[in-house]
Amino acid sequence: MTTTTIHIGADIEDTYLKNGQEWMCRIVDAAHKFDTVIIAMTEGPSLEEIGHKGTKFLKILKELCESNSWPLEKFQWSTPNLIQNKEIWPSISISNLAGHFLSAQQSQHVSSKIFDKTFGMFVGRSSWDRLLLASYLATNYKAIAKQTYRNFLDAPASMINLDLDRLFWQTSSAGRLDVKLIHSTMNFVSNLPLLLDDKHKDITHVQWNNGAVGEEIMAWYNEIFVDVVCEKMITGQTFFPTEKTARPLATKTPFLIMAAPNYIKNLHKLGFRSFGKFWDEGYDYQQGVQRVESIQRITDDLAKLDHEQLQNMYQRMTPILDHNHKTYMELTPEKILSFFKI
Repeated sequence: MTTTTIHIGADIEDTYLKNGQEWMCRIVDAAHKFDTVIIAMTEGPSLEEIGHKGTKFLKILKELCESNSWPLEKFQWSTPNLIQNKEIWPSISISNLAGHFLSAQQSQHVSSKIFDKTFGMFVGRSSWDRLLLASYLATNYKAIAKQTYRNFLDAPASMINLDLDRLFWQTSSAGRLDVKLIHSTMNFVSNLPLLLDDKHKDITHVQWNNGAVGEEIMAWYNEIFVDVVCEKMITGQTFFPTEKTARPLATKTPFLIMAAPNYIKNLHKLGFRSFGKFWDEGYDYQQGVQRVESIQRITDDLAKLDHEQLQNMYQRMTPILDHNHKTYMELTPEKILSFFKI
């Protein structure tokens, strides 16, 4: 029996493969040469949500097996999605987990909050939901938001990946696309990149050497009250926490999280606590535009609070934040596996 492994790294974007034609060619070619093809994901999408040219990826593989009289077991999946539905394919294993998520444990960050800003949102790679949330903060709360958005108008590779087409599709499908939204989004885009200083000017997010949990970005958390977190996987049954969630946990910062449904519920399974006593976390059962709008409504309420009110709220949150920091620093891949009974 011969086996080969195809590693799909960052080329997965929530519900589709970047360079999808190339990946399909590689997978089909491997299937004709080897008895078993392991498709190893380093990102954790919901496998049943991945599409290619309007067709679900799993359907394409199934039809490929049927036309060649191959068993479905010929293709084996390896994914870090902790709640992947294993009934959708005969062979799915959970592996390669927690690498990005646990990276902030190495940070030497010292929490010393000053609340220069109410909101923090730090984006290195654009997506439709990030663009929608970031433009909303920049349009309505620029004075109290500490933001980065590392897409450069003179860098074609970063601009073609803004995800504007999906933003328009998603908001139009939800009946939310109007002139006001278009104007605010395009005004935001016209002012890119959004940087905090000139230290990394003209350096794209791909080249940026600060790192996802570097000393500089971690220090920014001392200046914000709440982090607006945008995880990469936001559709379907997936739980794939990354350094984006790790940063507020490691810096004792409250968070709002744009992610897939039940993401906060799954954080609770890992032992973390959240902020349902302070704002409505019913958005955790939502996805897509509905979830974005619920988060926006929470930012509207928080924006009304003055510095003293934010300080008082933060003090009441301290037991939660201390607990989350301790829980995060003691977390291991083995504990994660045990919590999800994998």
